[in-house]
Amino acid sequence: MNSEELQESFSTRLKTRIDNLERRERTTWDVLAANIHPTNARNGFWSEPEMMDKYAAKLALIHSEVTEVLEALRKSQGADKVTEEFADIFIRAFDLYHVLVEAGEADPELYGILLDKMEKNANRPPKHGNRWG
Repeated sequence: MNSEELQESFSTRLKTRIDNLERRERTTWDVLAANIHPTNARNGFWSEPEMMDKYAAKLALIHSEVTEVLEALRKSQGADKVTEEFADIFIRAFDLYHVLVEAGEADPELYGILLDKMEKNANRPPKHGNRWG
């Protein structure tokens, strides 16, 4: 066998070994998933969505809008796109805030609390006393 044939033979054997390992790993992960899910279902993690699940989903959407601001900046999509994504953050945040107020989960005095928080932050040390911010 010449060196090219040896290399090809080695590559073929290696690919076969990797394929077998991947197949076995997939099976192992599938077995683990199949055993994990019933425990989580029994412990209530897959019951009908509760309001907190809905709140968490809405918070995740706000987070996704924050990520879109980052992407608009990263991709240099311009000031209009960045501002549009900030508008999406406020739309989603105010929508959730309203629902939380209606449910008694948030104080209906957002404007006053915002002003108080701004004053509090103005009197805090740099980086609010943390090493990095």
